[in-house]
Amino acid sequence: MIRWDDCMLKTKMFITFSVVALFVVIVTILIFYYKSVSDIRSQTLSLSHTITKQFSRTFELYVQDIEKLSVSIFGDPAIQGSLLDHYASRDAVKQNEIELSINSRLFTHLQPRPQLQSIYIFSLDDYVYFVSKASGPKVSFSLREESWYTGPESMNGGKFRLLPVSMEATGANSREQVISFVRNINRIPYREIIAYMKININVNVIEDMLVNSNGNEVERNMRVFMATDAGQIVYDNKGELTGQADGELTAASLARQGGDGDISWQGKRYLYTIEKSAYTGWNTMILIPNDFLLSKQNSLRYILVLVGLLATLLIAVVSYVLSHQISLPLSYLMKKMSRVEQGDFSQRMEVQGNNEIGRLSRIYNNMLDSISRLINEVYESKLVEKNAQLSALQAQINPHFLYNTLNIMKSISRIRGIEEVAEMSESLAELFQYSMKNLQHPVPLRSELDHIGNYMKIQQHRFSGRFELRSDIPGTLLQASVLKLTIQPLIENAIIHGLGRMRSGGCIELGARRSGRLLVIEVSDNGVGMDERRLVELRRSLAAANRFPEDEDDKQGIGLRNIGQRIQLMYGEQYGIAIDSSPGRGTVVRLEFPCVPYKPFKGEKSPNEYLSGGG
Repeated sequence: MIRWDDCMLKTKMFITFSVVALFVVIVTILIFYYKSVSDIRSQTLSLSHTITKQFSRTFELYVQDIEKLSVSIFGDPAIQGSLLDHYASRDAVKQNEIELSINSRLFTHLQPRPQLQSIYIFSLDDYVYFVSKASGPKVSFSLREESWYTGPESMNGGKFRLLPVSMEATGANSREQVISFVRNINRIPYREIIAYMKININVNVIEDMLVNSNGNEVERNMRVFMATDAGQIVYDNKGELTGQADGELTAASLARQGGDGDISWQGKRYLYTIEKSAYTGWNTMILIPNDFLLSKQNSLRYILVLVGLLATLLIAVVSYVLSHQISLPLSYLMKKMSRVEQGDFSQRMEVQGNNEIGRLSRIYNNMLDSISRLINEVYESKLVEKNAQLSALQAQINPHFLYNTLNIMKSISRIRGIEEVAEMSESLAELFQYSMKNLQHPVPLRSELDHIGNYMKIQQHRFSGRFELRSDIPGTLLQASVLKLTIQPLIENAIIHGLGRMRSGGCIELGARRSGRLLVIEVSDNGVGMDERRLVELRRSLAAANRFPEDEDDKQGIGLRNIGQRIQLMYGEQYGIAIDSSPGRGTVVRLEFPCVPYKPFKGEKSPNEYLSGGG
């Protein structure tokens, strides 16, 4: 009988596949939607920033051109001379000649520039020289009638001032909006002010600076303003607010909020970017309505919803087909496995095809075939494990046997008067005794020095006084804690690699000192040393904490590396081993430990207890 749970397998798989896949689709669509909305906003702001900076810079260049024009006007020798003559003469006829001369020169500068409306020169005694392209009358008749004039300090130390939009008559009852460029006229070569100049510029010149204002959707929907900090609108690309003041578009308050952001204006929400020109002092603002962004978002939303519905339908169909194809052979396999569970290992699946179900059937059949073999292998492994335990016990007994044999050799040598053999046997026995156990535990420095002494007794018999060991260990450091068997291998390296070829005069120096919180132990020799290449290779080997050295025959490198790794594993990466050497001058090896007093570990035995206590 097939259980009810088995019959529901296809339905469960269908629901699970559909829910998981639908969840992934929904999450993906949401992430894509919010990422796309963020990208639309970012790209819109980026384009707006670019246009704002370009527009502001273009206007700066135009004002710079006007400034150059003003310099050429007040630097004109004819105008300078005429102004000085104006102050020197009160004759009406003479004044008419001066006016004709000045106006003629002004018209020469005005005529080639199509967007310049008029030029005024105000003398300090309230006389006004004026030229205009149109036939309109003067708008200004006296310096003191000018709103910008407050006395000699009117320019506030600056080169010029830009005045917001005003109206100027151009004849035939026509008026034009102009912005004014005002500056001093100084007497050359002196710095004294002899007059003021005002150049009126038709505000339409700003319209010409908006390149490709209808180039794309953003540019067609954006609102472009040029305004003062106080909110006086100098230019509006829609023409509605040019020359007016708008308290909601106070550029100074927007600038304090940052170069871009959101703003509510005339009952609608906008994205804005603002750029203040340090040269003109005016602000360029671009407003993009949120309605434009929402239309983009709505279009994207409709597309994503349609894609989501199609994906959901496709997922449902695929999930049903997959669940049907998978559930039938799995149900059959479950019946077979149920019989195996009861102990019938003869059940086999019929292998059909090379798909996952076919491979699963082969694996199932192979699994049943392997059970007997695995049982035998487990049994045999138990036997091997017992044999290994016996071998380990035998290996543990061997050092005790060797130690006891050396003690017997020492006793026989002393009885027969062979003191050298007795001394070597005793030293070698103590070497084995010291080396046999607890390599991972620290020992006092005194114990490591005793071990070195036993080693040196054997080496002195071997090399017959070809070298000597000099020790300089302060008594205060004899109880310092060091890692076992870390110093003696350095002595051995010095003998074999440093002094091995010397017939006499060899010297090994062993020293210890405290440096702050460090215990520094140095082993140096006066042997052959090593060249730079060999030293670099050895240092690289010591630094490669997680790799074996490539040259496995290099016993010196492996030994030093082993010591360094043991120290770092015990105390930390900041401790370890360092080496210096040069050809013909010997080698110095330094060990660094934390400088702490030795404390016996819990349950520690003396070496005699290890050997006599039955280890």
